[in-house]
Amino acid sequence: MTSTAKTSQSSAQKEAPKGKSLTTIAWEQFRKHPLARASLSVLMVLYFFAAFADFFAPYKEGAINSSLTFQPPNKMYWRNENGNFTRPYTYAMKGVIDRQTFKKVWEEDKTTPYPIKFFVSNPSSREKYVPFPINLIPEALRQSWGIKPWATLKFFGLEDPNNKARVFLWGSDDLGRDVFGQIMYGSRVSLTIGILASILSLVLGMILGGVAGYFGGWIDEVIMRLVEALSAIPGIPLLVTLSAIFLPLNLSSAITFLLIICALSLIGWGGIARTVRGQVLSLRERDYATAAKSLGASDWRVITSHLLPQTLTFAIILMSIDIPSFILSEATLSFYGLGIRPPGTSWGLMLATAQAFAGVNGLAERWWIFIPGVFIFISVLTWNLLGDGLRDAFDPKSRK
Repeated sequence: MTSTAKTSQSSAQKEAPKGKSLTTIAWEQFRKHPLARASLSVLMVLYFFAAFADFFAPYKEGAINSSLTFQPPNKMYWRNENGNFTRPYTYAMKGVIDRQTFKKVWEEDKTTPYPIKFFVSNPSSREKYVPFPINLIPEALRQSWGIKPWATLKFFGLEDPNNKARVFLWGSDDLGRDVFGQIMYGSRVSLTIGILASILSLVLGMILGGVAGYFGGWIDEVIMRLVEALSAIPGIPLLVTLSAIFLPLNLSSAITFLLIICALSLIGWGGIARTVRGQVLSLRERDYATAAKSLGASDWRVITSHLLPQTLTFAIILMSIDIPSFILSEATLSFYGLGIRPPGTSWGLMLATAQAFAGVNGLAERWWIFIPGVFIFISVLTWNLLGDGLRDAFDPKSRK
């Protein structure tokens, strides 16, 4: 071979394009979906605030002030009497009875301004909390391990030595609780319950769908008929029935949280099982699956190590699409009093309180108690848009 031929061959090898992995291709396609990217950013912010709710909420979860029920949001001031910019401050509010309408009217008490400080620490034992991620460890384990990681640092608070004034950025509810803080605390339930239920549904769906597709025969028939039986039962009535069974037991919010996750995953794994079964039916005839079987690999190893990983992408897409429906299901249960109950909180439970105390002119006079509904709408919308973006990114037919 001449030197010219060798040179041309080496240059051709250098100019040959390199292959791209499925992850790289999917990421490139996902970046072309602006709504999905924006939804991912919004969800990251929501989950960040949910994780550090104790830090961002100015008051402890469930803190009640009976004298400040349904107080409207405090006004923030950034200029002093001379019109110059200063540290943000607010005034305490007091409710007075209007002698003409006999309704409670809120007025600012401008005798004392209360500056708002950032990164404040309240040494009071009532304001102590367990920071993230240590609060994910069950309390019984923390006590057995001797872990006492108490924290009092808050993102913002009032400079009030007498601790009489309150700052309610989004007003207060029927018990005088800070709506802003309650939304932060409620997001931990409303946002995480969808992910945990989807993960459990993913595990059940992949295992049962993989077994049904690999073995076929009567095993496939039993699993698929079970899926059809569950899909024939309406989801919300089933959840309401299960919740009504456990309601008289007066279970704690933690146990109720786990039961809701199990109930949601029970009705959500069928769609994933169908998809995984269809994929495994074609994948089990591939050469690598046949080779693994001939080399002595057990059926369980072939399913878990060679077949199910090939279906994981499609299963995750289905999981991302199921999450918003799980969020709505939890909100529906809590709205009807069959989900999370006080002293715990969730966005659905807060909406139930808003509906109960709204009154005829509730939306006009107490609009701030309906703010949790806005967060439910945002979270469901962003998860749906993110699921569409993931589906377009991993589907070869949708690539641009």
